[in-house]
Amino acid sequence: MRLFFLLISLLGVLWSKEIDAFYKVSYGIIGKVAKAYATFRSDDKNYSVDVKVESIGLAKLLSHNRKEYYHSEGFIRNGFLYPTKFERIKETSKRKDKKVYFFDHKNRKILLKSEKHKYGKFHSQNQKYLNYFTPHDLLSLYLNIPKLLRKNKTKYTFYAVGGSEDNGKIDLFIPQGKELKKLQKLLKSDGLYLGVVLHQKIFSSKKGELFLVMDRDGVTKKGLLKDVILFGDIVGTLKQKRVKN
Repeated sequence: MRLFFLLISLLGVLWSKEIDAFYKVSYGIIGKVAKAYATFRSDDKNYSVDVKVESIGLAKLLSHNRKEYYHSEGFIRNGFLYPTKFERIKETSKRKDKKVYFFDHKNRKILLKSEKHKYGKFHSQNQKYLNYFTPHDLLSLYLNIPKLLRKNKTKYTFYAVGGSEDNGKIDLFIPQGKELKKLQKLLKSDGLYLGVVLHQKIFSSKKGELFLVMDRDGVTKKGLLKDVILFGDIVGTLKQKRVKN
């Protein structure tokens, strides 16, 4: 189940020292399928981000108690986040897959170390360098987005570990005109509307498009994955938030 990309994108922050957010996700006729906890911590030099996702209800049963954990840590330079380490763990009652990416910004290399367990037992491990370099992971990029937007520009292309498997490509656009009005009517939320194309097959969505609504703090209030085959739309909604400067 790849609704977890939606949960990652729900955390988007302007500059605060600390932020905690709690989200719930609903999936068409099934109802609530997941909950997520996101935390952001920073000082003047370093940052860390953690996102924990848990399936609930019927989705928990169908996904074999699916859980995911994402962690990004690194340094802050000129107001932007740059990761030195990005960790992704996917776990069910049957298996556990762990991937850790190490960023060498000086030499423009990213080392991936992966490890797999099946039924509680070690299965395999591997390490390799990615065939591309990007200074971002999926979490750091989303947190940097408010500072990357430019006036009168509505389409962007970024690259981050966690985007396209080939090169990390992620496309972002700002909905306009009829599309924006349609989204506003559907999500019933005020804020900055953004569209994201992940270039990955997500729940058999027609285009793999995410739509996000950011509030004044830069925290995403709602996220939408449209036109998922059989079930309709997946919607993530902010339930609680704490921001501390």
